[in-house]
Amino acid sequence: MKKNLSLLRRYVLTICLLFPLTISFALTYYISPTGNDVTGNGTIGNPWRTLFKATSTVVTAGNIIHINAGSYAETETSNLAPGVSIEGSGSATTIVKSDKTGNWSSFLQLQSNNGTNGNQTISNCTFDGQYVSETNNKTWMGIWITGRSNVIIHDCKIINFRDRGVIFAGNNAFNPLSDPGIYATGNKFYNNTVLNSAAGTGGYGAGLLNIGAQLGMEIYNNTMIQDQRANFKNGWPIKYWENGWLKGVKIYNNILKKAYYQGSYPGENGDWDFAIELFNIQGLEIYNNQIQGSIDLNYNYKGTYAFCTWIHHNTLDHAVRNTKFEAGIILEFATQSALIEDNIINNSSTGIQFNTRGPGNSGGYTFPPPIGGYSALTDNIIRRNLFSNIYTPSIGSSGVGIGIFSEGTDDPYVNNLYIYNNTIVALAGNAPWYGIDMSSQPNGNVNNVFIRNNIINNFNGAWIVGTNSAGNTNITGMTLTHNDAIGNGSNVPSWPGGDPANYTYNNNLSVDPRFLGGNNYTLQASSPVIDRGVNVGLPFSGNAPDMGYAEFAIGGPLPIKLVEFNVKENNGKNLLQWTTATENNSDYFNIERSSDARVYETIGRVNASGFSTTEKKYYFTDATPLKGINYYRLAMIDKDRTLEYSKIISITSEANHSLAITHVDMSSGGNTAIIRINSSQSQEADLSIIDMSGRTVLTTRVILQTGNNTITKTVSSLTNGIYYVRLLTKDNKVVKNAISRN
Repeated sequence: MKKNLSLLRRYVLTICLLFPLTISFALTYYISPTGNDVTGNGTIGNPWRTLFKATSTVVTAGNIIHINAGSYAETETSNLAPGVSIEGSGSATTIVKSDKTGNWSSFLQLQSNNGTNGNQTISNCTFDGQYVSETNNKTWMGIWITGRSNVIIHDCKIINFRDRGVIFAGNNAFNPLSDPGIYATGNKFYNNTVLNSAAGTGGYGAGLLNIGAQLGMEIYNNTMIQDQRANFKNGWPIKYWENGWLKGVKIYNNILKKAYYQGSYPGENGDWDFAIELFNIQGLEIYNNQIQGSIDLNYNYKGTYAFCTWIHHNTLDHAVRNTKFEAGIILEFATQSALIEDNIINNSSTGIQFNTRGPGNSGGYTFPPPIGGYSALTDNIIRRNLFSNIYTPSIGSSGVGIGIFSEGTDDPYVNNLYIYNNTIVALAGNAPWYGIDMSSQPNGNVNNVFIRNNIINNFNGAWIVGTNSAGNTNITGMTLTHNDAIGNGSNVPSWPGGDPANYTYNNNLSVDPRFLGGNNYTLQASSPVIDRGVNVGLPFSGNAPDMGYAEFAIGGPLPIKLVEFNVKENNGKNLLQWTTATENNSDYFNIERSSDARVYETIGRVNASGFSTTEKKYYFTDATPLKGINYYRLAMIDKDRTLEYSKIISITSEANHSLAITHVDMSSGGNTAIIRINSSQSQEADLSIIDMSGRTVLTTRVILQTGNNTITKTVSSLTNGIYYVRLLTKDNKVVKNAISRN
């Protein structure tokens, strides 16, 4: 058949006119203290003056607003378009103050319809709302995000906002009472400092960081402190937004400080001691945080996750003990499959408390179905925690190590509660009555409680107590074995209402556990509770588990004192560094990595010094980190093969392998392009150079080696002007602006 080439050309031309081929690249616009919003055009040589002008003008996704170093005063709310990023020159040098005033005023808004892909970052700036006092302040809200996913805020300082620092609202629902079904994904908040930006009003407590309707959000390496205001005027570091609804959120490696509570009772004037308060959670993980204040979680269901919350390796401490009531971990209404382990809670009135409600309250255990409703406590585990200096406050509720409390109706529903290998020590001279309190249940329904391998010391009353309602203990299936109760008012359980049904009580001790002393609650080598526990599935050394939170190493104290362990990213590699203060008979470190903080693999080994009385620094590079979160721990092993694990640290890797164009030198006079590329692995890449009109002036395939590469190419049609250098691999796409000169 003869082809009609003229007709074919016509069709091709029509298609090109209807669907023109366009190539767009990210552009950077600038604001400067010396810029001008009227005559400026946002270029580096002619910048604008205000962020408001920049955000009003720059609306194309992929573009960047760069804030030059200096001090700025913003009088209007800036609205940042999806896909547009803001970068400063550094939080120490880029200071943006908000002069916007009025109730609920905000400095920077990212407001969109639900399900919008923000795909943007805000970084390296200080934003100041200018709060000085309750009568001298300006802007209420710092950064307010609604409906957007993939918004990342990092390396910023957010300070002095009247009401709230940052809000991440995954959707625009108003206080939803059921699962909203729409969640933001991929949002991150890390390496930030947030200060003096959370209000306590007497009616509510706001947050430095407020989160709602978030799926998989990560909050890490931040410092958030709210203790700068008068009594009852400080909000919380982290607070739910619009009834919360949070799934798979991770909060780790943060420093969180809430002002010491000053009320006569918890909740006076709407104030509490919460550092973290969240509602409606599933799969929440809180770990490796330093916290002054309590963790308060409400409506805690596991959903499709293995746990409603996994709280581990945190230190909740008050440097100076408050005379008023301070709590550790509070779980309210329902709590389903919580795992609370390896935490240190010091100088608190309570260690862990479950607060349930009855049928007459919203969330009682007969409403709604299934059985237990909002207030059921099911399948919860508390293990290997240290509760030290638990005290009775001068005013308010008495303290307790671990307690179950029904607010007003004395009818908690409990099924499967495991309390293993904890050390619970009351403060000498100001001790609460009970170590474990189960007295709030004359109308309750409690089944299958297992309390084993714990040390409970120094409480004024019984180390464990049930209800005093005669004949109404209401516990079926109590296994209470292999515990050491010593120094309490009564070292035997107290069941005023009668023994629980199906009660097992044996192999319990009342001996001095011989702690090392000086607020060190690990065991001496002569401790009589070593190897006196029962196997409950936790790792142990020796013939049997020890009692208490810290397993004693065979042969005496472990030989390595670790004082520092951290990780940072560098060109796609994760660099681990740790420091020991002393070593005695140490052999080597195994570096272990995990994608879920549960199953670890050994990825390397570093030999230890053996014997040292001075600080020793060690380094290890993970050259091929996993995509996503990488968890690391050290297995510290001595020459006798005694092993101890370090704390867990983590870092997020955006991709399996990093790629960067570090420098471009283009000469139109010499028709050459010199391109320097850093690659974390040996790989092939497609290299292109494209001019401003979209014309490709060079395309070639290059072979990259691990590390720095210098590529020199001849480009015959190179002229003066702006070009885009693009590098494509199977894992990455990198584009860099460049200028060609003679």
